[in-house]
Amino acid sequence: MRIGRIAGGTTVTHVKRAAALVVGACVLSHSPASAQVPRFRTEGSTSVQGSAPSGPAPSAAKSMGTTQSGPVGSLDRVVLVADRDDDDANGIPDGEEAKLDTLARVDLVTLDPRFTGATIVAGAGKDKARLIVDGKPVVWGARLPRGAQLQGLAPGHVSAVARLGDREWPLTIEVHGVGLRDGKNAVVDPTRQHASIDRTPPGRINPDDADATFADEDALRIVVSSPEGASLGKISVESLSADGASLDTLTGIKLTPASCDGTSTGTDIGCRASAPIRFVVDDVDRAHTLVSSRSVRAEVGGAIVVRDGAGKKLQAIRVAGPRATPVGPIDRLRLSIRPIVMRLAPGSGPAVGGTDAGAITALRQELALASATWGQCGITFGPISQMDVKVVNPPPPYLVALGDDVGLPASGGEIRLRIEGKPVSFTTKSGWSTRQAALELQRVATKAGFGATLSENARISAGAAPSVDVLVKKRDGQLASVELVSSSDSTMAVTVGSVDLADGLQHFGDTDSVAGTLEERTLVKAFEDGDPRTIEVIVVPFFAGGGRIGESFIGSDGSSMRNVVILDRAGVRARRTSLTLAHELGHVILDEPGHPDDYGIDTPTLLMDSDASDASPFGPRRITIDECARAVRQSGPTARVPLLSAWKLGPMRAPSRP
Repeated sequence: MRIGRIAGGTTVTHVKRAAALVVGACVLSHSPASAQVPRFRTEGSTSVQGSAPSGPAPSAAKSMGTTQSGPVGSLDRVVLVADRDDDDANGIPDGEEAKLDTLARVDLVTLDPRFTGATIVAGAGKDKARLIVDGKPVVWGARLPRGAQLQGLAPGHVSAVARLGDREWPLTIEVHGVGLRDGKNAVVDPTRQHASIDRTPPGRINPDDADATFADEDALRIVVSSPEGASLGKISVESLSADGASLDTLTGIKLTPASCDGTSTGTDIGCRASAPIRFVVDDVDRAHTLVSSRSVRAEVGGAIVVRDGAGKKLQAIRVAGPRATPVGPIDRLRLSIRPIVMRLAPGSGPAVGGTDAGAITALRQELALASATWGQCGITFGPISQMDVKVVNPPPPYLVALGDDVGLPASGGEIRLRIEGKPVSFTTKSGWSTRQAALELQRVATKAGFGATLSENARISAGAAPSVDVLVKKRDGQLASVELVSSSDSTMAVTVGSVDLADGLQHFGDTDSVAGTLEERTLVKAFEDGDPRTIEVIVVPFFAGGGRIGESFIGSDGSSMRNVVILDRAGVRARRTSLTLAHELGHVILDEPGHPDDYGIDTPTLLMDSDASDASPFGPRRITIDECARAVRQSGPTARVPLLSAWKLGPMRAPSRP
């Protein structure tokens, strides 16, 4: 346990001579205007409809595609983007799938029905795209059924000829690449890797040098690779939340000339890249003047979607933990929390929020902020709106502590109690340990018709032995009310714990930090669920004595009270100034009682700093790579007590925006 903080379809058709603008795409025909055919938009595609005396007017459907059409000799032009992402979340890039399910076909181009029965034979660049029929690749030249599709594979031009009976016409397929690079100019695979929440304070960069390396390990450049003479136009970035809702959008992204990487080969390919884009926790980080033009809010489990100027999806990458740590890449991890708000007294108002509804809202807001902060390590608490926040009364005096001072053995005597008004007594013998006395109390309480559970505490620094708590319950499992009548044992202390929050919660000091005070134990043990894989978060009105706004009890202390965080209303109200809940949870997740500045350099930008207080992007909000690695080692799925469970990313739809 540790002291923590102190103190976001319109179709326009314009025909002029031999040019037409269809849904924002320029369609150029090599035939006179009189030979052009009517055009209409079909769901999910741009199609050409009409008749021509020489054969079908071939067309392709793609969210960002353009098509030319006309009689024999006209040129059909289709625009694709290399399909490198993983829309069905099966771990295989969609462009490498041997069979694509429905979700993996979202970026494919559906050919116009009038291609039914035709063949398309590709020449130069045939490895840049492929034909898909019923989700399976087919060879160029195969007879195409209705609903055949095109999929981009790599940037470049594909020269092809379409044939139907004795008629044929040229078809040009233009494939663009939309990729990502990290600070070392290494390619980031949108399927096998992921974006991560930024852990670096805002800093200056040269936005015009698209090949420069940068120190931010989480920021990514967007790299657009286009065939010579072609362009995708303006692009934007949209961030989706874990449930697929739009979280934030970054528009007006400037692309400057850049060198091409191994995914974009060929002398006819040109590349342009953005400045490093940061994926941040909140608006405080997003709005700072140094980085506002290249920052977007993001959420673990969500996605970063690159779109064209019309809002069409070009590429997507999921958001999880850091890509490179001492324990390897960190995927999405889930922390289980049981949030509880105490009332000052039975039937009175809650510790925060004024009303029960207000208390639930206030604590959920704090949980959302803490979850977003720990997103830097790929950790999330799940859907906060679905989290069950309980508002409860203080417990009755149900806990009997034996040896609560320094754990001295018994000298012999009679202890008389009253449980729910019923007299209960037992006799200790000289030399008995606190555990032996607790077992005897358990025996007589059970005989009297009550339930009694032993809970041994860690030995405090001044103690001769550990104290032992006996938790007494009624037959129905509810906490019983216990009263100490008398004790004639002169050495072993017998105390009944009670919770009186009117004068503040009595908190631990240096001597009893591993066990907690009797009042803390009485409070916590009344509401713990017995599952060491969950963390109880309890909000009280205030701590006695002032100066403390949060504390935590961690597993490595050996206490029966583990994985617990207690905040007072000041800790909740501090919000981004101290990030008290995120900080105290850090002690539990890291299984670390100390602070970095206790034994090293004081770095006030770190979340786990002991005394920093600053609501700016340079305040205590950053988590280091080493801390993320420690969280996995100490609390990850393979840890002794796995507080963090693996949470696989599932498919997420990223539809085009109107």
